[in-house]
Amino acid sequence: MMLHPAAANISIPPDNLQAIQGLEPSSVWSQFAILSSIPRPSKQEEAILQYIKDFAAHHNLSWKQDKVGNLALFYPGTVPDAPPVVLQGHVDMVTEKNSGTDHDFDKDPIRFEPNLVNGSWLTAQGTTLGADNGIGVAVILALLSTPTDDKTVMLPPLEALFTVDEETGLTGAFALDASALELKGKTMLNLDTEEWTELYVGCAGGGESFLTLPLEREAATESEGKVVELRVDGLLGGHSGINIHEGRGNAVMLCAAATQAVLNQLDGVVKLVSLSGGDKHNAIAREAKAVLFLSNPDAENAVKEIAERQQEAAKAEFGVLEKNLRVVLLDSTEQNCGMPLTKTSSEKLLSMMLSLPHGAIKFSHAMPDLVETSNNVAALTMPDGDKAVVLCSTRSSINTALESARDKLAAVATLAGATIERTPYYPGWNPNMDSEILKIAKDILAGKIGRSPGVKAIHAGLECGMLIEKLGGGVDALSFGPTITGAHSPDESINVETVPPFFDLVKEILAQLAQKK
Repeated sequence: MMLHPAAANISIPPDNLQAIQGLEPSSVWSQFAILSSIPRPSKQEEAILQYIKDFAAHHNLSWKQDKVGNLALFYPGTVPDAPPVVLQGHVDMVTEKNSGTDHDFDKDPIRFEPNLVNGSWLTAQGTTLGADNGIGVAVILALLSTPTDDKTVMLPPLEALFTVDEETGLTGAFALDASALELKGKTMLNLDTEEWTELYVGCAGGGESFLTLPLEREAATESEGKVVELRVDGLLGGHSGINIHEGRGNAVMLCAAATQAVLNQLDGVVKLVSLSGGDKHNAIAREAKAVLFLSNPDAENAVKEIAERQQEAAKAEFGVLEKNLRVVLLDSTEQNCGMPLTKTSSEKLLSMMLSLPHGAIKFSHAMPDLVETSNNVAALTMPDGDKAVVLCSTRSSINTALESARDKLAAVATLAGATIERTPYYPGWNPNMDSEILKIAKDILAGKIGRSPGVKAIHAGLECGMLIEKLGGGVDALSFGPTITGAHSPDESINVETVPPFFDLVKEILAQLAQKK
């Protein structure tokens, strides 16, 4: 497989080349292999942006960049007098890996499983794959490599918008400087949804909340005793928008419940030192742990029995879905873990955690299968030992409902004696069922699949709502993509058979738009 000349200095793992061997369209898969070989965590997109600039230079394409890093490339089209179209994707990826996986997302390439799973699914070796949104970016780059004198392909002028830092709160879109990027297109294709044959015309808005609870620790503790770790792991995790309605287990919440059971049943004998888990705002927590101090080491067997009962209870509730769920007691690897929390601080922390809503809060009346409002208890940390910080990610397609849900978080914080800080929310994207680009896409896709395609809104934070606002409004937008499962988790996989028709749909939509004058 020929790789793009701009990738001459990029080392691509042999497993990746083996995995994509023979896959079509080769122009898309070769770009995806290149992108996957360049580390691109959120907020660390310099290398991937440099590759795109090198790509632009090779094809004599001009580009503009704003202060936050968002990058626009300008392709004159094979039909240069047609109105310009914005093609948009984000260059960063979620960085999640399985326990025990040796991978440094800051410097290591993503390594594909060399052989497709079940003949159709491409996945990575113990990490997120980055098909979200790497495959959309790869499609855009493949289109931009079309020679402008190739009159067999009808392409209008393209304004390729590559946004940064989407996965940590759409901050690239938030800070987008439309005047610096000089974008003029009023039709936009966002290539960042994950269900082939479904067309998306709306999305939820969202915002984060940080609850900070002051903690007090005992001045001293017994010299004898043992430190152990109560751990919850083996959960599916997943996307906090797309998967939030499925009832997946949240490791932070399950660990808080198990810890409370231990402290209630062994009051005074077992004390809480720390509680932590989860990671990113847009991922359901997969792992969590409580560090416990046993003033009487003989209590360890009693704690194990409680952990086993908690595991049985969790499996009774979640086990059909969460087949690998574990609640286990382990020897602690913590060194100098500090004094236990006071009983009052432990009670406040656990009561606050177990009072927070997690999951779908309300479904839409207009679209009953659509989650309207949700909250994800995403992460709990104790950064300085004297406070606990809880990150919640709240989503809603109705801005007032979003803020109402965050008001409830503030109420819980107040009762617990915590403070709360809210980030500004990003707006949702209101569906326009009379959209011209929707009509074009529906007609083309119906001809491909022999039925009317689905038209949906998604309970996730697509950038469309913010970008439409930043581009001055009046933008006719549509979002679609190939089938991707397990996004934001190491189970992320892409169905390779859906990529060719996805690429063809993009090209055929652009061909029709190229005929507009």
